[in-house]
Amino acid sequence: MKNFFCYFIFFFLFSINISANTEIVINENQWPCKLHHLEPPKQSDYWQGKNVALDSEWKNDSDVRELVNFITNHANSIVQGKDAIDKFSKKNNEEKVKSKKFDLVFSGIFQEMTLYLSLARHGVFQFITRIELLEKELIKQNLKDQKLEKRGIGRSKKGWILEIADDSEEEAEFQCNRMDFLEKKAKALTKQLINNL
Repeated sequence: MKNFFCYFIFFFLFSINISANTEIVINENQWPCKLHHLEPPKQSDYWQGKNVALDSEWKNDSDVRELVNFITNHANSIVQGKDAIDKFSKKNNEEKVKSKKFDLVFSGIFQEMTLYLSLARHGVFQFITRIELLEKELIKQNLKDQKLEKRGIGRSKKGWILEIADDSEEEAEFQCNRMDFLEKKAKALTKQLINNL
């Protein structure tokens, strides 16, 4: 146990030392995505005037859970999600029950999409941080403004750094597009809920 504690202290201090030496601050002008993606979404962004309890109660209703899992699944399109909401709406005719179930569905959509958005946002931060670290490495080598030269065999370290930085920029852009799509999907599904009330 004593050895474990010593290892833990060593790695803790080591990680603090590394993070202190490589502090990266991302400014708004460096953020490649839409600025509103820097902040987590609010319920009012999707459904004006709605204030649903964001808890796991939606997971307790098997019909709601099945619907939310289907419509928020990446493999299913927005159109498939809308169709599923329409079918779900037709199964629930009583207004109070329908309203309660739709609140649960909205809670599920909002929670799942917020999770996916936060993962994509975290991915953008990682890629920006990687670019910043690579730029610092290039500055050390006085090569910040050099272009990548393609070589067949035996690429230099500088070439690899530039290629990794370029790949990171592309990945960050992909995550930005992903956030835009997730936001669009969440809004479209919520609008379909509202239309079915």
